[in-house]
Amino acid sequence: MPIHLDKNEMPNPPPDYIRQFVKDSIDNINRYTPQEEVAKLKSLLSDYSDIPEENIILSSGSDILIKEFIYLFAVGRKIIIPDPTFVLIKNSALKTKSQIVRLKLKEPEFQLPLDFLKNEINEPTLIVVDTPNNPTGKLLIQKKTELTSILENENNILLIDEAYYEFSKSNFHELIAKYPNFAISRTLSKAFGLAGSGIGYILAGESVMEKFKGLEIMLPFPSVQAGTIALENQDFMLKYIENIKKERKRVLNKFLELGITGFPSYTNFFLVKTQIPNVCDLLRMECIYVLDLAELIKPGYFRVSIGTENENDIFIEKMSTIMNKN
Repeated sequence: MPIHLDKNEMPNPPPDYIRQFVKDSIDNINRYTPQEEVAKLKSLLSDYSDIPEENIILSSGSDILIKEFIYLFAVGRKIIIPDPTFVLIKNSALKTKSQIVRLKLKEPEFQLPLDFLKNEINEPTLIVVDTPNNPTGKLLIQKKTELTSILENENNILLIDEAYYEFSKSNFHELIAKYPNFAISRTLSKAFGLAGSGIGYILAGESVMEKFKGLEIMLPFPSVQAGTIALENQDFMLKYIENIKKERKRVLNKFLELGITGFPSYTNFFLVKTQIPNVCDLLRMECIYVLDLAELIKPGYFRVSIGTENENDIFIEKMSTIMNKN
């Protein structure tokens, strides 16, 4: 059986209440989503995020929201993004006609060069930063004060992608009330394990909401129900996160023992550095799939998701064999 550690998905089966929901949801497959169900989901997200409902935009996955956000706000602005970054952010920026500035994240810290960032903002600018960063797993912004000088200029737009917020608890939502040109994108696909339901949302300030709200996409009824159930039963999510942190630490410690470079992370994945350019091909031959970062960083680097304990043990064993042979 192949082991997929390349998509940052929840490796565990869903809890019984989600399974039962999937069985029951077939009865609603012929129905459009009732507005009261959408309102209920937004209310739960409002409580969860500590943000008013009128500052929340729902969509079928945060990928769509991020892409449309970049296309909309890139007009008349240059774009600043980290390098490396979530590939969707990079590809969406490249499809615009804007000047693009990439801020190099240098190992081993992979920190955002904030002074360089601020010096580059000399005209209306769209800044898109994923923190924790994908694929490094690092927190790129540590303090809210690091963002204020950017947001003080209302011609700038700042989007923070917090897809892995639940794993890091790094949170900037308090800035939304103060800065109308600020937004945060999140998802229920990672920590809540609803990748198949595709629920994304944006928390946004007033000026962002005015231009972006018309792009809100109606979610399918089963997706709305799945999101509602997940937010009403957060204990499963919290236990999953604790297990991921425990397994992440165990795997990284094993790598340390084996002399393999694995970078500490604030997510459900971590970055690996080897001196074997075809390491991902060798893993694939063992039916283990990881994300090859040969193009995004350089050959020999890859991103690996934390799997089940058994999957992680097999991965460690195969990595040990590959390292010994090469």
